[in-house]
Amino acid sequence: MRALAVAAVAVALLGGGCRRPRGGDEPGAAPPPAAPPTLAQGSGDAPADHLAPGELVEGSGQVFGITLPRVLVVKARFVDVAYADAAASVHSLAQYFRARVTDGTMREGPVAATFEHVHARGQASGGADLLVRIAATANGATVEIRDTTPPPAAVLPDEPSRWRNVGLTPEGRLADPAHLD
Repeated sequence: MRALAVAAVAVALLGGGCRRPRGGDEPGAAPPPAAPPTLAQGSGDAPADHLAPGELVEGSGQVFGITLPRVLVVKARFVDVAYADAAASVHSLAQYFRARVTDGTMREGPVAATFEHVHARGQASGGADLLVRIAATANGATVEIRDTTPPPAAVLPDEPSRWRNVGLTPEGRLADPAHLD
């Protein structure tokens, strides 16, 4: 008899605790919470804060006006060239740079990619002419970014000055035959 009484009390307590709140039946009762938004079945879209496979995240470093990916570590930087290493594939890096440069040409293969005569996106026209080389390594890839902008031509006042600037006399002969370089 005692076991039956304990079971009855347990059922009463459990049953009372499992009651669903009624949406608007009781005065002052809150409506049931809305279900969290879900993706449409079979849409395959990822949320906006997810990266696609192989996609690289922008970092804070810049070289020649191009914002570098977070995985790229600059090993050496000089006036006209920067060298960096990344633990990423050639294809991932090529996709990253493709989105951040304009103009020029691009060649991509399984172990290397090259961007020639490109400009950093968003730079004013006449910006630096760049060469970007990406090559596969055992640990990922190396990246070389080089400023290939030709130096401005010297402004010379007259025709004889222009001839002398290239080492010739105004008649077209060598100005100094001892220096044939």
